[in-house]
Amino acid sequence: MADFWRIHLQKTLADQGLAAYVWDIDTDHIEWQGDIHTLLGVDDPAQPITSADFARVINPQDIPARLAAMHDALALQVDPMTPPAMKANFRIRRGNGLQVDVHEHATLQLDPDTGHRILCGTVRIVDEKQFSNAVKPAVNLVSSSFSMVSYDTSMTHYGRLLICQKIVEWTEAQNSSRLNNVGYLLVIGIDRLSMLNEAFGAQYTDEVIDRTGKRLRDLVGDSATVARIDGDVFGVFFAHAPHAEMAAVAHHMLHNFYESPIQTQRGPVGISISIGGVHINRQCKDPADMLTRAEMAMQTAKERGRGRFVSYGEAATEAQNTRMLLSSGDAFLRALKDNRVKLAFQPVINSKSSHVSFHECLIRFVDEGGKLHSAGNFMPAIERLGLSRLVDRYAMHLAIQELAAFSDLTLSVNVSNLTLTDPDWLRGLVSALRERPDVAGRLIVEITESVAMYDIEKTMRIVRTLRDMGCRVALDDFGAGYTAFAQLKRLDVDMVKIDKSFIRKIDESENRLFVKTLNTLAKGVNIQTVGEGAETMSEAKMLAGDGVDHIQGYVFGFPSVERVWLPREHSLRKILQHHDEPRPNNDMTAEQIMELMKNQP
Repeated sequence: MADFWRIHLQKTLADQGLAAYVWDIDTDHIEWQGDIHTLLGVDDPAQPITSADFARVINPQDIPARLAAMHDALALQVDPMTPPAMKANFRIRRGNGLQVDVHEHATLQLDPDTGHRILCGTVRIVDEKQFSNAVKPAVNLVSSSFSMVSYDTSMTHYGRLLICQKIVEWTEAQNSSRLNNVGYLLVIGIDRLSMLNEAFGAQYTDEVIDRTGKRLRDLVGDSATVARIDGDVFGVFFAHAPHAEMAAVAHHMLHNFYESPIQTQRGPVGISISIGGVHINRQCKDPADMLTRAEMAMQTAKERGRGRFVSYGEAATEAQNTRMLLSSGDAFLRALKDNRVKLAFQPVINSKSSHVSFHECLIRFVDEGGKLHSAGNFMPAIERLGLSRLVDRYAMHLAIQELAAFSDLTLSVNVSNLTLTDPDWLRGLVSALRERPDVAGRLIVEITESVAMYDIEKTMRIVRTLRDMGCRVALDDFGAGYTAFAQLKRLDVDMVKIDKSFIRKIDESENRLFVKTLNTLAKGVNIQTVGEGAETMSEAKMLAGDGVDHIQGYVFGFPSVERVWLPREHSLRKILQHHDEPRPNNDMTAEQIMELMKNQP
């Protein structure tokens, strides 16, 4: 009976375009059911058996979003009654070069016998047309009479197959005749086509795409194969070309589109293109991989500002950087799940009393080896992966915990631009503080000047909500955006933190005058000021002499993951047992440093 059930399950899943998997996360082993060959185009039905195997068939641009969705699910508490769900949409590259859009849905559960985390999920092709194309037998595309540039987007899959088949035929010809020629593949994308679509509609953009394809075929003539391989992306394969020709041809195409607008029924329209390229020799074993490499290079050209050419060699360097970012982001997410993400606290000193006014909270994480990492090691990855909101929410959660535990403590927490514009974040904060006015009154929310000025009306509403709860609001990086007096008054914030770039050069007369002006501007609307980034006693003394209310910087202490407001011998002082956070060269208190400042010329 078990065999009948297995066969029935396999057939049912295959008929629905589904593949089901069970992934033991702790051993990184995946088992599949369903027609995995049809879905992924792999020869071995047991593959992929690890997360790395599966990642190799996913479009590289989609990996970050899937990774974030998975870690969001892993971060939730596992409840057998309501297991946390993971949902993700991404593209996979089948073995024949066809790219298909898929939807993944999974639930996280615990194995009662081993305690391992088990992700049980399904993957299916989203578009029925893509599914039917995926299961069709291979055809000789070279002899097909379909238009390479077609309004039917399903034909773009045949365009990918055509390019791959041309590369296969070329490499076979090279190997059979023992030739050692070099070909190359260009992938060309139309820049900012979505703007035309929003302005004039899909029919107009279809015409632009069609005429772009015809322009490319006119440019290359019989020397290359042109096929539309994605919505607004074309592949151009040159079978016989000198090794140094690729860049020259790409720049010729760029110049042609720059100089000559596309002629449409509405009239001429100027468009730009971005081009990625990869060289191909007879050792090429995977045409689909060559296509992916050229696409990666094209995407890099877009990220560098569009309207340019990038070779795969250049893009590979950036891809390595991206892999490092992904690795760093993944390490941070694991640390978050394992409760190894901590707050570091840096004191902000009152320039008149020499007492601590409040502490700023900064995020740190401890890796699996016990080493403490500062924000510079992982925040670029967090921002690139779009996880800033997750980090901000977690930092705020930890800060509220500290404020609730220590009634004399005041903390400030930074909020990124993505978080500030997220209504869910503000609703969550209101909910967390609604019944805790004692905590809200000791919380300072820091927002950057550039974000505040981007939509001042919306920022004013957010500031008003925060202040109504009892929180204070600080404007960070003050001076970098040159906020006007009237704007500063309308924002109604409680304090401004003068940008550190001016503080660190305050010994220069122009910078000192600018800091004085900013301080006067803030005092004119009854707003307190913080001089941020003071590294020397000389800088701190100048800030205090110029009337800046509070001073923050290494001169008064590096950020520390200890509770620095408690005595050194206090049992709750240490949050971590071991860390290598930078420490000041001396062990003086802020009051002692301020006393030294008074005696310094």
